[in-house]
Amino acid sequence: MIRKVAIMLLIALFLSSLSIYADININFKGHWGESIIDKQFLQDHFNYLIKEDTKASDLDQPIDKKYFILSLYTILNGYQKEEIDKNSEKTNIENATKYLRSKQILEKDGNIEGKLTRKEAVKYLVKTLELSKEIEISDASFMPFKDMLGLSEEYKKYISKASMIGIVKGYGDSTFRPEENTTVIEGIIFMQRLKGEVEEMNKNIPFKIVKEKWSGIGTNNLVTTKQSKEKVLVTITKEFPTSGYNLTVKRVEKYAQGKYKIHVDIKTPKPNDILLQVISYKNITIEIDKKLLDSRNYTFEISSSSPDIKLK
Repeated sequence: MIRKVAIMLLIALFLSSLSIYADININFKGHWGESIIDKQFLQDHFNYLIKEDTKASDLDQPIDKKYFILSLYTILNGYQKEEIDKNSEKTNIENATKYLRSKQILEKDGNIEGKLTRKEAVKYLVKTLELSKEIEISDASFMPFKDMLGLSEEYKKYISKASMIGIVKGYGDSTFRPEENTTVIEGIIFMQRLKGEVEEMNKNIPFKIVKEKWSGIGTNNLVTTKQSKEKVLVTITKEFPTSGYNLTVKRVEKYAQGKYKIHVDIKTPKPNDILLQVISYKNITIEIDKKLLDSRNYTFEISSSSPDIKLK
């Protein structure tokens, strides 16, 4: 009997999950964005849109700024379904606003009511992305769309950065239409791309330690690279003032296009240890598969959260 009940519960859960996705497909069927939208992403970050009376044409209506902010919050803060579900819409929006203001994505006195222009949406997306990565424009005069001339330098910068990394694509006539309202479908696609970019940038790069040695001579925080056909060898050097220290590589993280941080852990001597007062250098060489890196032009830097030794 218990087994039958358990099986029936599993079937019910399975069918209920199917009904959610069926509703999404039926509601958005025939819309140009149907094949672009990730249904699970929509469920997690735009679940307030999933209603029985939602029509495909509703996706082309302007999105409310407060809902855009709420969706952005769920991406940044991690999707916490139980918290979102138990709170009222007003509480969720208040929490989102407070959080994004604390991260300086939203202005402290900024209005969250009304609609959201495309240039405003891009500004929030780029500011969100720059919390975890550096975005550089090599050519300051770079303008990917022909209707950017009348914009402030601030918005030119945000739109250029968003275009460069692929969050926005613009229209077929090479315009961006920055003053137009962001539609629901545009908001979904913008944030879907944003989440993918954040996940890619925060991805750890696999590596293998191939050599470790101590030396009496060296250069503090030196990073050198050697390339073979398929591998890249990266050697880091750290200076220590006495014996008793140790250095280990914890992870390698991509934080910008072609830029990587080698996160290290520094073990300090115990307070009562008898130490040799001699400067020494720890050298560690790691091997990385070249296909995991962006291109031939990449740089590495050492990063440490250890408070005892400050990297110069």
